[in-house]
Amino acid sequence: MILNSPNGKNIVSVEDWFSYAPPLKGEDQWKEGRSAKELAKAWFRNETAQMPHEMLTLLESYPITRGAVVEYGMIEKETTLDDFHGSGRKHDLVLSGTNAAKGLLIAIEAKTDEPFGKRIGDYLTASVKANPRSRVPDRIRQLAEAIFSHTEVEHLRYQLLHAVAGTLIEAQLQKAAHAVLIIHEFVPPTGKTKKAEQNERDLQAFVGELLQRRKIEKGKLVGPIHVPGGGRISPHISLYLGKIETNL
Repeated sequence: MILNSPNGKNIVSVEDWFSYAPPLKGEDQWKEGRSAKELAKAWFRNETAQMPHEMLTLLESYPITRGAVVEYGMIEKETTLDDFHGSGRKHDLVLSGTNAAKGLLIAIEAKTDEPFGKRIGDYLTASVKANPRSRVPDRIRQLAEAIFSHTEVEHLRYQLLHAVAGTLIEAQLQKAAHAVLIIHEFVPPTGKTKKAEQNERDLQAFVGELLQRRKIEKGKLVGPIHVPGGGRISPHISLYLGKIETNL
């Protein structure tokens, strides 16, 4: 497995991960028990980078990803979401591979109990208040229509909308026919916090909106999901969602 930073540095240790592909807030986020560092540790449980067994088990649980060959990954990969010149989707980790059908793109979002961002309604209000000329409403409208075919998404978390959009767009850029978004949760020895439990409710609300009230179960993929598409999001890519947990 080859892991690289956005500027092409080869990552061969947890220390390299922080040196060459640190999280946005640097040392403030790079702490024991927090998602950024725990994700790095999960990929370097041995001397070389290897897919965590939790993730491998998840991929083996579904026919389309069973036996997938994943050889390359990029940490902190940014995907441009639209033409509105705002920040793109920053993936914690993006993996490129192949399966029995065609190309496979896997995006990882790591969490302990950090929220999935603000609710979209609150995010819109804050963005316009800070800048009346903000293009955030245009972005949200375009992404929501491309993923849900409607814009009644104020109750959902914006980070999940960005994550799904970024995963599908990156799959299109890498000519992958299948896109997988995996939430990797790290559970502390004391158990899940109330914030983590809220994350679970927010994730289920998002999946329920996308899959007509179906739920996502730990260790299982749901899909394929085919979105309406629009903007940079293709309607021709099969989307799968999954969640795994690691007990610290």
